[in-house]
Amino acid sequence: MTKKIKIAFLCSGPLTDKKIWSGTIYQMYQAFLAQDFEVEWVPVNRFSPLESNFFLIIEKFHKKIFNRGFNRNHFLAKAFSASRKLQNNLKPSDADVIFAPTTIADIAFLKTSKPILYLNDATFHQLLNYYDGMSGFGWLSKKTTVLIEKLALQKSDNLVFSSSWAAKHAVDFYKIPENKVNVIKFGSNSTAPQQIADKDYNSEIVFLFLGVEWERKGGQIALDTVKILRKRNYPVKLQVVGCIPPVTDAEVMNVIPFLNKNNPAEAQQIFDFLQNSHFMFMPTRADCTPISFCEAASYGLPVISTNTGGVAAVVESGETGILLPLQANAEEYADEIEILLRDPNQIEKYSLNARKKYEEELNWTVWGKEMGRIVEGLLVKK
Repeated sequence: MTKKIKIAFLCSGPLTDKKIWSGTIYQMYQAFLAQDFEVEWVPVNRFSPLESNFFLIIEKFHKKIFNRGFNRNHFLAKAFSASRKLQNNLKPSDADVIFAPTTIADIAFLKTSKPILYLNDATFHQLLNYYDGMSGFGWLSKKTTVLIEKLALQKSDNLVFSSSWAAKHAVDFYKIPENKVNVIKFGSNSTAPQQIADKDYNSEIVFLFLGVEWERKGGQIALDTVKILRKRNYPVKLQVVGCIPPVTDAEVMNVIPFLNKNNPAEAQQIFDFLQNSHFMFMPTRADCTPISFCEAASYGLPVISTNTGGVAAVVESGETGILLPLQANAEEYADEIEILLRDPNQIEKYSLNARKKYEEELNWTVWGKEMGRIVEGLLVKK
C-alpha cells in the first residue's frame, strides 16, 4: 500500500475552525483531504505569559524611542521564538511537506530539511501603509518586517499567492525566482447552489455588503451611492451583513451584524442573502483577493468594487462586474450602476460570467488539484 503524502499544516487554531481567515483555512484543509493527503495540524503563534510580557516590553520601548507604531507580529525576538517553537513541534512529525499560510515569523529562522510551501494573498511589504492595521510603523519596525518576510520567502521551496498582483511583487521586490512562485486563486467559502437563481431586475434591487470592516470595505460610499440611485427613482436597497455601520438609515439600509459560519443556522442566513441579492457592492479601499467576491461569483452575483490590490484577480471588470478607480466617488458609482440597471440583459450576462468564473477558477476543488501538483513536485525535487 502506497503511503499517503503527509502535510504539516501550520495554523494558530484548529483547522476545522471556520472563523479563522473567514473560513479559508478550513477550506484549504478540506481541499488537501480531498486530494487524499494526510494533514497534521501544527499549532503556531502560541507564547507563554512570560514571553508575551517580554514582547510587550519591546513594543513599548520601540514606541517610546521612535514615537511611531510597531508591528507586534513581526519583530526579531518574536520570530526567533516562533521559529524555535515550531522547530520543536516539528521534531516528532513525520510529515513530508510543511504548509505555511501567512506564517513568516514562524519559518524565518526555521531549520528543517522538509520542503516548505508558503501561501499568502499578499506580501506584508505590500500591506505597509496600505492597510490601516499595517500603517504608521517606525522605520525600524518596517525594516524588520521586510527582513523577516525576505528570510521566510527565501527559505520556502515554493510560494503560492492568490493574485498576480502579490506574486509579481514577491518576484520584483524580494527577487524570488519566478519558477518558485505560483498564482492559485482562492475559492468560495460558502456552499454554492447547484445553479444560480433567476432574478427580477425590474423590481427592488438589493445590493449586498458582506464584510466585517465598514470603513475599509467602502461602506459609506456604497450607502451614498444607493441614496443617489434612490433619488434617481431606482428601487434599490443596501443589505449589510457582518458589521454594524456607524450610521443608520432604515429606509435605505438593512443591517444584520456578524454571523458565525460555525453555526449552521447563521451560515444558512449568509447563503440566503447571497441567493436573494442582485449585486455584491463593496467599493473597498484596500484589499487583496476578497473571499466574499468568490462567494458572490458562486451565486452569480456581479460584483461592484474598486480596482485596487488583487481584486482584479477575482472580478473581471466589464465581464463579471464593475471595478472603478480608487478615487471614484459615490456619484461615479451611481452613474455606472445606472447604466447597468437600464440594461437587464447585461446584468444577466455578468451573472452568467461570474458563475462560470467560479466553476472554472474560484473554487476549492481547482485550488486543491493545483496545490496537489505543487506538493508532489516538491517531493520529486527532494
